[in-house]
Amino acid sequence: MSSLSPLPIDPPPGVVVTETARVAQGRWILPFDKIRFRRGRPEKIGGSVRATSTAMSGTPRATHCWQDFLQNGYIACGTYRKLYAFDNSFALADITPFRATGTLPANPFATTSGSNLVQINQTSHGVNVGDTVIFAGAAVFNNVNMNGTFICAQVINLNAYLVTAATTANATGTGGGGAVTFEYEIPVGTELGAFGQGWGTGPWGLGTWGSSRPSSTIFFQPRVWSFDNFGQILVAAYNGGSLWFFDPTQSEPWPRAVSTFGGNPVVGAPTNISAIFITPERFIFALSANMVVNVCSQGDPTTWIPATSNTAFARTLQIGSKLVAGRALAPFLSMVWTDNAAYLFQYTGSQFLYNSSLAGRDCGLISPNGAVTVDGYAYWMGPDNFYIYNGAVAPMPNVEDIRTYVFDNLPDAEGYQCSAVYVPKFHEIWWFYPTTGSTNPTNYVIFHINDQCWSVGTGNFYSSQGVTACPASGSHFTAGDTSPYMAHTDGFIYNHDPVSLSYDDNGQPLTWTLSLAPYAMNEGQQNVDLEAILFDFFEQTGAISATVNTFDRLTDTLPEDTQTISYPATGGGLTDFRLHGRYLDLTMTQSVLGGFMRFGHPVAWIKPAGTRR
Repeated sequence: MSSLSPLPIDPPPGVVVTETARVAQGRWILPFDKIRFRRGRPEKIGGSVRATSTAMSGTPRATHCWQDFLQNGYIACGTYRKLYAFDNSFALADITPFRATGTLPANPFATTSGSNLVQINQTSHGVNVGDTVIFAGAAVFNNVNMNGTFICAQVINLNAYLVTAATTANATGTGGGGAVTFEYEIPVGTELGAFGQGWGTGPWGLGTWGSSRPSSTIFFQPRVWSFDNFGQILVAAYNGGSLWFFDPTQSEPWPRAVSTFGGNPVVGAPTNISAIFITPERFIFALSANMVVNVCSQGDPTTWIPATSNTAFARTLQIGSKLVAGRALAPFLSMVWTDNAAYLFQYTGSQFLYNSSLAGRDCGLISPNGAVTVDGYAYWMGPDNFYIYNGAVAPMPNVEDIRTYVFDNLPDAEGYQCSAVYVPKFHEIWWFYPTTGSTNPTNYVIFHINDQCWSVGTGNFYSSQGVTACPASGSHFTAGDTSPYMAHTDGFIYNHDPVSLSYDDNGQPLTWTLSLAPYAMNEGQQNVDLEAILFDFFEQTGAISATVNTFDRLTDTLPEDTQTISYPATGGGLTDFRLHGRYLDLTMTQSVLGGFMRFGHPVAWIKPAGTRR
């Protein structure tokens, strides 16, 4: 090998997906999937294990992990239809609040012979299509049993609605008896966001009489829950709703979440809430309509009406059209986002309790779950960029490597489906987002805080099992095992990067791909023969397929030479190649059970082959 020269293959961390391969030469590029960067080196992400056995109804767009005072762990998930809770056994419990309970008038049900549609007669029922209603104590009549859970199929008027029974009525008439109790769950929400484009949308004179509008600024939000815990009590709210509380230390089977706290009524509770969060100073912030921040009295979630005898207050922010979310940054410091700006709330303990100030304009939050706070810093996804607050608001480091790749493919109407998850084990933040033609998250980007770089990937986990599922939301416990629990679009919760160090896709191979853009083997001035590569994979498990291409010029669309080898898990030592050219690229992939690798410091061995003319 005396005539050969070593060529280290040592690209910097981070993927570049917003430039051509020519501009990104020597950097990691697409195709690139299921790879993270750790201490400057790419490695396969951890696998996942499904934790729950029963699917949730609807897409879980918000997830929260918390623990009680005995360190028992719980998970809450919210969909457009339901609010769920899970204990350590991961058994699904429906804790969706009831908006109304009581007793119906005598014989409230009406049937029509030959139909399974049953009419419920109740004055001012308030039920909407799709809402869940539960009846008990009903007498069976006309071959129909109305005890159980039903979904509203049609609203006839303010005093009557229809549900579908399990059997067909054999007679026309009314019945059910005089002791029928009802429980009405909170109204079902909107599954997906949409812009209102009906006639009348927008300013006067836009479009023609009676026609729909081609565009709109009126946005109908999908239901997105927000969660936090006040000690061991879960506090929950969905956008457009009010406050709900759930105590996981109650005996199971758990009762539903309630509007009282500790059995006490909540006085002056805010309504039409956008999101909630709790500060280290034990204030609940309820971000409400009309840009109003409502805050309860310190340590007392039952008191919301400001008075000289308490510390409750309300404050109206100015920049933006709606409040989106808030997070605690650190003791005495919190951040509130509108759709256009970021505000700081600093606890002073003075007469006004919190000093609020504008941190930045044109840096609003794209969705209620699109932000995380880590070690006093805030990281969030805006409508067209990723931002950081580290004493000032600024675009995140190296964001131009991925920014247009994300936002040029993110549909405007689906922004509320974006979510962020912090992974403490690797000190990284994942964002999940929809792409063109999709309504749920399909892709992800990772910001690696230690290396200040990015990864990208597709969220098609479990495709090997005939299921295409991507995390829709996630959370982690702050004590013990901090590996994240992701709630996926298939309605199940999965433990990612578990302590067991599984590298598989819930029992199936998790395929990863890593690609290096072409770069000059000898400054592009000398024809080169590539004779061998000494690969360096740390903790490799399973064979890795590696394809090396050589090019005469960076502008070439086809390689001059190409060769694919299978690099064994036992280590192949020096791998022979017979390739010729001026530029080299490399693509590696693996799809085997238990497969893993951490990319090290490979070296190619080359020798001159001629002079460029």
